[in-house]
Amino acid sequence: MNDYLKCYNVKIHALSPIYIGSGEKIGKKEYIYMPWRQKVIIPDFDKMYQNICEKGLRQEFINYMMDNTPKGPSIGQWLQKHQFEEADYERLKKYELDGGEAFSSRTSRPKEIEAFMKDAYGIPYVPGSSIKGMIRTALIAREIKNNSEKYADTRELIWKNSIERTNRKTCLKDEIKQLEKQVLYILERDERNAGNAVNDNLSGLHIGDSNPIDLKQLTLCQKIDYTLDYVEKELPLLRECIIPGTDIEFEVSIDSTLCPYDMEDIINAVNDFQEICYKYFYARFRRGSKEKNIVWLGGGCGFLSKTVIYPLFGSRAVKVVDNIYRNTLGPSYGKHKHTKDLGLKIAPHVCKCTRYRGKLYDMGMGRIEYQKL
Repeated sequence: MNDYLKCYNVKIHALSPIYIGSGEKIGKKEYIYMPWRQKVIIPDFDKMYQNICEKGLRQEFINYMMDNTPKGPSIGQWLQKHQFEEADYERLKKYELDGGEAFSSRTSRPKEIEAFMKDAYGIPYVPGSSIKGMIRTALIAREIKNNSEKYADTRELIWKNSIERTNRKTCLKDEIKQLEKQVLYILERDERNAGNAVNDNLSGLHIGDSNPIDLKQLTLCQKIDYTLDYVEKELPLLRECIIPGTDIEFEVSIDSTLCPYDMEDIINAVNDFQEICYKYFYARFRRGSKEKNIVWLGGGCGFLSKTVIYPLFGSRAVKVVDNIYRNTLGPSYGKHKHTKDLGLKIAPHVCKCTRYRGKLYDMGMGRIEYQKL
């Protein structure tokens, strides 16, 4: 193997439920909830439709699927009404999920499920791009910590422009991109266009998709907002998540002629970012972890884990985050009670959690380790 190429086997051990969204939603007419077993069946719709037709229920089923009445029956209720039994569900299922605490609330009953990322064969996996995005954020945060004054001008530009009204997709997009270029776009392979991606030193960091994850490692998790008063607020949002204890395994290769980091640098960056997350956010809720090698991966972790606002501003970040919310959320700013943030000296003012088998977890927490090949 060439000396300049460093290769590693890497594993992220899930310490809490982790959600990697595919963008697909499973509607209430697309899953069968069995409360007597606390299970959810995701049926193979081709098989189910064929079976429904064989029972002479084709037109009734079409009428049911076309009916958009908000309080109409779920598919499980419709099938039960037409004498389908548990044995039929088992025969027609594509896979099943542990319902757990996801359907425990009577007041915030979820109506659809946000699906986990799956390959062409319907098997869950974690894309390398999701892992690389997490590492990219940590490396930028570490550079800011180690060379704070170098980014003073960009920091003040972000502070100034955070008060401008805009939408969520464009808010501080140019300013954050400028910061990324300062930190990472240093290769000078295209001297005439400094913003060309070929100048990004992380073009030498290659992260493969994870190994397939068994469908049995999926569960359903309900979104829970956890307050500074240690109160849980259940929200009507369900996600397919991998369960605590699952190992996400993948390969990393680093071209050292382009990328100045090795896995030890990445681990150090992850630890620096985790210290910031804990100090300015999780500690206030008595949550998170002080352990080393903690990463925050996937959706539902919250604003803090996806941005470098806190590494940039420290305690001043509360004002910047409040500005961002105030200028992008419109009426939702008041509805979601972000008016409290400045007074509480924390933004956002809730911690993103979920429950699994009776225990409250922070969303998206894992522990990373590696072995050099």
